[in-house]
Amino acid sequence: MESVTGRLAGMLRRVGGRALSRGARCLVPLLAILLTPSLAAAAGLTDSDYRYLKAEFGLTRDSFTLSNVSADDAAKLHQLINAAKAKAGPRRRDLDVADYLFDVEMRTCQAWELAHSTHPCPQVSDERLKPGWEIAEQNCIACHLTGTTAAPSFFKLAQSGTIDEARLAAALKSGHQMSPIILAPQQLQDLARYINSLR
Repeated sequence: MESVTGRLAGMLRRVGGRALSRGARCLVPLLAILLTPSLAAAAGLTDSDYRYLKAEFGLTRDSFTLSNVSADDAAKLHQLINAAKAKAGPRRRDLDVADYLFDVEMRTCQAWELAHSTHPCPQVSDERLKPGWEIAEQNCIACHLTGTTAAPSFFKLAQSGTIDEARLAAALKSGHQMSPIILAPQQLQDLARYINSLR
């Protein structure tokens, strides 16, 4: 298989119609490095990173956070996901990524809201889910947006089975770190609909 450097040299020769000058020969390796996909991807999120974020947190490339993530945050997420300790302790990695994702989510929302002063952060696009998201944002996201050592993320809750109003009401009334949280029946229904949408 021809190397990237060899392909670039061949293309430059064809374009110029003659052998490469000494200066152009020096540029070929640099262009090869810049254009090699695996090296470029290392600076941000890779396909493997996106698969992990989807499986663990339910985030896709087009989710609000990942579609608006800065280059610095993408690089840090990539580093956390692929850190050497991740191989020895996946749970530690998940918690580190969850903590950083929460921070990214909050900063991304703040930046969006500053730029769009009349609208709240658009975490959900489906109008039917917005009331549930608003309840979650007011009461729950500190622990359940990406999860903590003591609280599963909403995504993980949704994976565990259908969440109904009775189950939510019971969890919020007692046996919950933030208990009691009292929500009206319609609020419980809206919150359950939002959580279940994450499956």
